[in-house]
Amino acid sequence: MKIKFVNLDEGLLEGVSVLKDILNFELSEEGVPICVTKGLNIIAKLKNGNGEITYCEKNHFFRALGLFLEHAKKGEEFEIAETPKFKTVGVMVDASRNAVMTVDGIKRFLSYMAVMGYNLLMMYTEDTYEIRSRSLFGYMRGRYTFDELHECDLFAEKLGIEMMPCIQTYGHMEQYLKWVEAYDIKDTDSVLLAGEEKTYEFIEEMITSATAPFKSNRIHIGMDEAWDMGMGQ
Repeated sequence: MKIKFVNLDEGLLEGVSVLKDILNFELSEEGVPICVTKGLNIIAKLKNGNGEITYCEKNHFFRALGLFLEHAKKGEEFEIAETPKFKTVGVMVDASRNAVMTVDGIKRFLSYMAVMGYNLLMMYTEDTYEIRSRSLFGYMRGRYTFDELHECDLFAEKLGIEMMPCIQTYGHMEQYLKWVEAYDIKDTDSVLLAGEEKTYEFIEEMITSATAPFKSNRIHIGMDEAWDMGMGQ
């Protein structure tokens, strides 16, 4: 389908370009004109051959665009209005079990999220991110490099999506604690050793490394299900 935007904010152009393939449209001077305005709600409308999109936040625009293209292809006039109920709508993807999602896979997932109006993605990484001072952290686990996560973060920004680091800082550490390198900070097979200074140095390394690739100033630090805390060393 060919479309033509009127009054489109330049900050949305990169996101529009990203979504052309999955939404199967192209920009053309001969396309259906779509007037884009900012408002309080999400509105997608087609009447007398002219389209309208109203949005509030960046992610709402891509939600409206998806709705417009879905219904415009039917060849009938329509008007769809939605009122956003939450400031943040997101998902957490488990990248700590089985194979991790590739960078291309994350980008495609982000694209679909944008069309649904989501604005937050947390990649749950227990040890599948890079700590350059610890060679065995994430070893043979498909860990993401700084550059890979940074690339995903820049891509997400184009679509109005925040990527928030999501890690563990107490339990669920068995994949790293199995190595001799981690002996000094190990309580049990899966829980860090509380009260040990080296443990807190390690936690600082984790938080510093996990947050570095992202523009977000938020982090999820886990600490759940440390059932056997204090039962080892």
